[in-house]
Amino acid sequence: MIDAVTKAAASLPKGQPIVVQAGVSESPEQRLKLTADIKTVLAKAGIVDVQVEVLCAYKQGYSWLMDDVAVALAGKPVQRLKIEFAPYKDPTQSSAMRTEARWVQELYPVDEMLAKKLDIPLASVELSKMPTDEGPTYRVHAFTADGHEILTRDFSIHIAPRPYSKEFANYEQVHVETGWLDISVSGKPMTSERIATDTELFWDHYQNETLPRVFAIVRKQNEGKPKVEFQPLFDTLRIDMHLSEPDYSIGLDQERISSLESLQEDVLFATQNSFYMFGDLISTAAMDYMGRILPVAHLSEEGKDGHVRVEFYAKDASRPQVRLAWREKQDDPEQERARDLPLIVNISPRLVGLRLHAGHDSLDSLTWQLPVASNEDKFTEWRKLVTEDQLERTVLSAQQGSAQLDWLEKLHAAGLYRDSLSYLHLKQMKVEFLLPLELHPPEHTLREAVVAQAAIVPPAHSRPQITEVTPTPLKDDKTYVQWEQPIDDHENEHLLARLATYPGVDVYWMGRSYLGNNIWAGDIMLPTPSQLRSTAKETTLKATIVYSGRQHANEVSSTSHIQRLAEELVTNPSTREALKKVNVVVHPITNPDGAELAIDLAKITPDNMLHAGYHASLTADVVTAQWDEDPIYPESQTRRQLWKAWLPDAFLNPHGYPSHEWVQPFSEYSGWVIQRDQAELGRAWWIPRGWFTSLNYLGDDEHAESKTVTYALRDYITDSVAKAPGVLDLSTRMNARYFRYGQQWDERAFQQPIYKGIRVYMAMAGATPTAKSPSFESRFPDVTYDDGYTEAPDETARGPYLHLVAGAGLAYDHAHLKYLVDGKFKIKHTQREFFDNVQWTVTRDRPVLIDAPATPAAPASPDPAQSPAPSTLH
Repeated sequence: MIDAVTKAAASLPKGQPIVVQAGVSESPEQRLKLTADIKTVLAKAGIVDVQVEVLCAYKQGYSWLMDDVAVALAGKPVQRLKIEFAPYKDPTQSSAMRTEARWVQELYPVDEMLAKKLDIPLASVELSKMPTDEGPTYRVHAFTADGHEILTRDFSIHIAPRPYSKEFANYEQVHVETGWLDISVSGKPMTSERIATDTELFWDHYQNETLPRVFAIVRKQNEGKPKVEFQPLFDTLRIDMHLSEPDYSIGLDQERISSLESLQEDVLFATQNSFYMFGDLISTAAMDYMGRILPVAHLSEEGKDGHVRVEFYAKDASRPQVRLAWREKQDDPEQERARDLPLIVNISPRLVGLRLHAGHDSLDSLTWQLPVASNEDKFTEWRKLVTEDQLERTVLSAQQGSAQLDWLEKLHAAGLYRDSLSYLHLKQMKVEFLLPLELHPPEHTLREAVVAQAAIVPPAHSRPQITEVTPTPLKDDKTYVQWEQPIDDHENEHLLARLATYPGVDVYWMGRSYLGNNIWAGDIMLPTPSQLRSTAKETTLKATIVYSGRQHANEVSSTSHIQRLAEELVTNPSTREALKKVNVVVHPITNPDGAELAIDLAKITPDNMLHAGYHASLTADVVTAQWDEDPIYPESQTRRQLWKAWLPDAFLNPHGYPSHEWVQPFSEYSGWVIQRDQAELGRAWWIPRGWFTSLNYLGDDEHAESKTVTYALRDYITDSVAKAPGVLDLSTRMNARYFRYGQQWDERAFQQPIYKGIRVYMAMAGATPTAKSPSFESRFPDVTYDDGYTEAPDETARGPYLHLVAGAGLAYDHAHLKYLVDGKFKIKHTQREFFDNVQWTVTRDRPVLIDAPATPAAPASPDPAQSPAPSTLH
């Protein structure tokens, strides 16, 4: 910028009034310093009649109103402001990312900031859309109490067009805010120059050089044919950013202005989208498990030259493969044979038997049955008949399966893979490979089986036990679960270790995550003198509720309130009363790898959203393969395992979302742009909308009571959450902003379903149960009828604000628990003769109903004072 001013100064006339307006992506302090430096440069050139204004190139309209207009109005009798913005048109109608309301979005939340700065009521600051985009981007009018206009000013945004992706240039064209230098002499423009910001310079390099090199490496390693099944495609892509950028809180709730945070967000999601495009174009589908993407934004390094370090770590090999190399004689050339080890599909063994001895603490053997295509392995012969790719994926022979068990024994004997297929209380594994029948076999023909077996050795590392963890010593506080900071994996483990010391609690290990972090859950019940407990019996005589948190691990408050609920259930007598009717299962961290990353990133930038920790270790969501038998992430199956173990009435999944504005500057501004065709859906998350929940019900005749339960739960939830300190006030403020900047300009993306002051998204019509549904309620409608979901603005909450949002979550937890406690159980005991014995059966009807369920009614409209638009359901 200074170089450009110095160059321009040489041609500027002396003695005439000169106005310099510049835009840079820097903090207010750095812009003040730059203003002084520009004046110094011009003074050295003999130019003294000069006015210099340096605005922020990030959120330019906001900066213009706060740094120029508000300063001009200081001390004047302004009583009302009208801020007009131009519609952001799409003349070619080819963009899926942009919205007409972009320019009002970029002002957020300037009305409240101006009202505070000028000491006028918020209602006196009006936002208005211009009829066309032919003119300035913004125009502001200031009026006195009697309606006299005392100021009118215009401002036009400085933007630069560019392809969203260099590698896939036709995907989308975007407009990015850029820096500038405008110089006028005696009111006439003389110089107008675009000056790219540091973030633009980085983005050019990242899109034009870094990502193409990454794609080239991946293609080369996969011989030009990367496949979805070869995922992950790489190990880690780390982008470490040190820049001088605006990065500060504005003093309004949790709102911040941070181009560094927005760049961190765009790096993550644009890179993720690039691999979606890469997969769709070069492979067979979008790549979900692409690899670990780690954008690390450091706190602003004010006034220093920026530097970014990009590290890319490829995989050792593109796919599983056996490669054999040998020489027949020492001086002979090396020979080599290689064979891929692809995934064999449609292979699912079935457990058919077990053998044990009375008095022994281990099983002699487990016997499985597995259908195979043939007895002998005729790979060389068969590859002449079908493609090798098809053959490898669909055909398993008994000979091949038996050899694999044989090699398993050899590997274990050699001390290799001792933690794989190794079990402490099992001596032997048998497999009956069922051979196919001939065409048109005689009736009742049994399939011939080839039996193979392998000795099972104890694992090299014993299964972790919660008793091995020493709980953190108690302090003198009233509670042992702290709400000052987000809870990490280590603290979660110690809290569960303390929980396990209370009678009736069983905390157990559920395996290790993809990166090797422990996964824990705990059952909280009243103690019993019995040595063994039957979950089938427990969940029949009582209701069961599962609290499973932190699926998206930067959404920190769910772990806090689940742990606090668990503490109350073992220490608070009134809360503990619920255990007489309800079994409680706590699963505080579903995604331990993401939680570990989010906590590590929070040590650098504690106020950022940190969506790099949102997903698990390979970028895919942790529940992407929840219903797969053998998912890539071991942690993906834990929720399914908990559900199968308990068959719960309720399975709650509390979530969170950003506590402040969410921006992606290189993706048409709004947040959560992962794919162009989902940008409108993502835009709904651009700014906070308070604490909220979503409720659905089933609409088929067989589950008519589902709607009754759901509407009753709505009242339990809203009544409980309304009592949580500060939640209604926070939600009222956020919902009002959501209307002023969102719904009144973009009704397709923004809705306002407010019920009793709480945002509740209700289904407009009941869903149809389906066996392929990702939700427990729709997949198993006769078992789980409360599939609860929440959103707290908690990315990333800490201190008093964490108390507020975790308090809302705890109230939500209590609401579901109270519903089951208030419910009337219909338990039926039957007995009948069964041959020479008597069979006893105990059943419990589901769903649990309460005596006076709430009558389903249309959701109430929002308070007009908060949001003048009618309520819409989503």
